[in-house]
Amino acid sequence: MKATLTQTLHYDNVPSASGLEMLGDHYYVVGDDSPYLYRLDKNFRLGSQEAIFDTAGFGSGRIAKDEKVDLEGMTLLQYQGKPYLLMMGSGSAPARRKAYLYNICGDDICREGAGMHSARTIDLDKLYQQLEQEADTLGGSLLNIEGVAAGHGKLYLLQRAIGAGQNVLISYRLSEFIPFLLGETGAQLPQSEISYFRLPGLNHLQAGFSGAYVYDDKLFFTASLENTSDAYADGEVLGSYIGYIPFTWVGKQDTLQIPTTPILQADGTPYTGKAESLVVQKREGKGRYRLVVVSDDDMGGSELLEVLLSVE
Repeated sequence: MKATLTQTLHYDNVPSASGLEMLGDHYYVVGDDSPYLYRLDKNFRLGSQEAIFDTAGFGSGRIAKDEKVDLEGMTLLQYQGKPYLLMMGSGSAPARRKAYLYNICGDDICREGAGMHSARTIDLDKLYQQLEQEADTLGGSLLNIEGVAAGHGKLYLLQRAIGAGQNVLISYRLSEFIPFLLGETGAQLPQSEISYFRLPGLNHLQAGFSGAYVYDDKLFFTASLENTSDAYADGEVLGSYIGYIPFTWVGKQDTLQIPTTPILQADGTPYTGKAESLVVQKREGKGRYRLVVVSDDDMGGSELLEVLLSVE
C-alpha cells in the first residue's frame, strides 16, 4: 500500500482543521478551535462559513484550549431520506462532550435547540461517561474520540491511543444511536461494540487514529504520530498515515495490526504535517483511490491534501 501527495493547499483563514465531509460538489470542514463550519467548492475554494455555536471567544481567531469544544470528527448522517452533518467533540474535557447536528436541508429537525445558530446542540456526557465506566473499553487511554464515520447501518467512533494505550474502534447501530441523539421518547443509551487495533510506531511511540470515512467495504482512516502523553497537550508530529479496517474485522477479540502506510510527498519523503480527517473522493480502477485529507498545522492554519492511495 502506498499514499502519495499530488497537491497541497494551505488555508490561513480555516483554523486547525479536524473534520472533513463531502456532499455533492462541496466539502465541509470543521476546526477543533473554531465555531464555524467552512464550505469549499469542488475546486477547494473557500465559499462560505457559518457559525454552528456561539462565536464568543473567537476574537483572536482561535478559541482558547481550555474553552474549546474540540470538534474532532464529522460525518454525514442520512435520516428520513435527508442528509445531516454530525460533529462530535473529543470528550477529553467537560467542554468537549457535545455534538452538533447541522441542518443542510433547511427543515426543522436541527432548529430545535439551535438557538441563534445553525446547528442543534446535543449533550454527550452520558454517552462518554458510559464509555469511561466500562472496563477496558478505552484500551488504557483517557477518552479522546478523534474520528467519526457513518455507513452500513452503523456509527463508528475512533478512540486515539495515548501513551501506552490502544487504538479503539467503537461501533453503534444507527437505529439505536439516532433516537438517542435526537432525544426521542423512550430512547436508551446505545450499546457499543468494541474492537482494538495496532498502528505503526517509532521511538516507543504509537500512531493514533485521527479521522475516519466509510467507503465500499472498508473504514478508511487517518492517523498521526505525535510526541505527547495526554489528550490535552499537542506534541511534535513525526508523521501521518492512511489505512483501512476491513469491516469483516470489526468485533474480533484480538488486537489486530491493520493495513497502514505513511503519507509521502511526491519526492518520496514523509509528510510531517498532522493529518486529521479524510474523505474518499472516488475509486480509480482496482485498488486505487483518490482521497482528500485535511491537516492541522497547530499554529492556526490548515492544509488540504489530495492523495493517491494504491492498495495491493
